[in-house]
Amino acid sequence: MASVAKHYRLPEEDSQRIFHEQIVPQEFKHLEGVQPDNARQPIAAFIVGQTGAGKTRIAPGLQTAFQNLGRTHAHFIADTYKTYHPQYLDIVKVRPDLASPATGPDARKWLEMACRYAAEHRYDALVESACRHPDDFSGLIKAFRDTGYRVCVAVLAVPEALSLLGIVVRYYQQLPEAQSGNLPLRLTPLKVHDDSYAGLLAAADVVDRSDLVDHVIVVRRGNLVAYANSRSPAGEWIQPAGARSALDLERVRPLLDRELSTALADLSGVEQFKDAKEKKEIADRLYEVERLLSAVQVHGQNIGPFPELQPLDSTAFLEGIFSVSGIRDETAAEAEPEVVTDAEKDLTVEEKLAHDDP
Repeated sequence: MASVAKHYRLPEEDSQRIFHEQIVPQEFKHLEGVQPDNARQPIAAFIVGQTGAGKTRIAPGLQTAFQNLGRTHAHFIADTYKTYHPQYLDIVKVRPDLASPATGPDARKWLEMACRYAAEHRYDALVESACRHPDDFSGLIKAFRDTGYRVCVAVLAVPEALSLLGIVVRYYQQLPEAQSGNLPLRLTPLKVHDDSYAGLLAAADVVDRSDLVDHVIVVRRGNLVAYANSRSPAGEWIQPAGARSALDLERVRPLLDRELSTALADLSGVEQFKDAKEKKEIADRLYEVERLLSAVQVHGQNIGPFPELQPLDSTAFLEGIFSVSGIRDETAAEAEPEVVTDAEKDLTVEEKLAHDDP
């Protein structure tokens, strides 16, 4: 497949033309006439999480935070740049499995160019990335860091089962994140998910070990923060560098009550959306989701204690003043602030599986 995908790489001249004639007018049109305030430091905020983790759901809070701070910002979603490839839609129709490898290299290049363009103009920026290619993530944050930005990174700590389930749910229920920008509705290939699930760990390592990031949080779905760190005036991390370890730990934490009830409702809901064409593939995916859910609920009980979770203040995060107590609390899962409705059954995964498999 790699050799076939190479045939779709655009010549440099075409790549540059598409960027300046299509991408810049489309992605930056709302910033026409915006004059950067040279008296304050520009902000680049990154939301990073594997495919299906829920980046689209945390983004509105950060967008509102930018507005609260009086900052008009550029918003980049890495995946959407594939649609600027002149052959993307044709490939999706004929060989959907080829769409990502065929157009991905040019899309990644355009995303980097867009971030550099924003940095040159000192536009505040919000970037969503699955971190399938960790080196790309390093390059993007460096582009902003080197031009004097405050760089803030939100790492989504979402268990594998939930992101795999999220991919299926957003496809069958046609949620906005299944077709960001002008992307057609698609069921994300498992390899893309698995690559990004692993790539996120490498990205967290970059945050810990480099000097490219000023503020970092590790956050679960529902905007609950498990870890936060910031740089001191001397440029050192105030807390021990631990984004990678916090990500690892949160991925194996037993699901919070709200997370579990939502997952069970989603599992039940997607069954009615199955069609004959994809029935086998979806059945296999959902079987794996149920297996992983059971594993995290059972094995996670033996791994704690887990850190106390605190609600995210998006504005404070962008300002670089958000922090967490760091208290470790084995009962943190019971302190979930979201309320479960009466319609949501309080079942364990084991009870769900027993009910489905008489």
